[in-house]
Amino acid sequence: MQIFYIVFLYLLFVWVLLRLVVPYMGFKKTPITDSLPEHLKVAIEEVKTNSQTQRDALQHAYAYVVQRYHGNRVRTVLNFWRAFGTYENKSPGFLPCNMQNQLLRTILVKSGYFNDRDITIRHTPLNLFIHQYLEVKVDGYSIAVDPWSHFLGLELGKKSSWFG
Repeated sequence: MQIFYIVFLYLLFVWVLLRLVVPYMGFKKTPITDSLPEHLKVAIEEVKTNSQTQRDALQHAYAYVVQRYHGNRVRTVLNFWRAFGTYENKSPGFLPCNMQNQLLRTILVKSGYFNDRDITIRHTPLNLFIHQYLEVKVDGYSIAVDPWSHFLGLELGKKSSWFG
């Protein structure tokens, strides 16, 4: 019976309380801001000029995020404070999944190649901490997009699952 209580408390903490407290991790999509820093405006312009299709735009935006930021299991715990605040002016380096996904969502929508309804936020079950990735509709097909898991060798179209 104690195991049941532990699992229940864990699920309550991870799946409910953390989603209410951590920005961009909630039960609804966080709106995309209109005020963007200069480096993000430049990245959006590069995606616009270097892309001819939705797939190109997704690849360029994904490349920008994974070249600038990375995920890390240990730092997710040790640098948990990076999951709070806004994503716009975070320095390059480690960035939690929620921030990377909001950044990627912003680039994709602001580039004009995607509507926000083309992007769905998904959560992975049974992780030590809740993990988030995106599903992006490209030409009628949904593609899993998980920039945080790029450090694990997962490319565009793949996502962490279970204890990933």
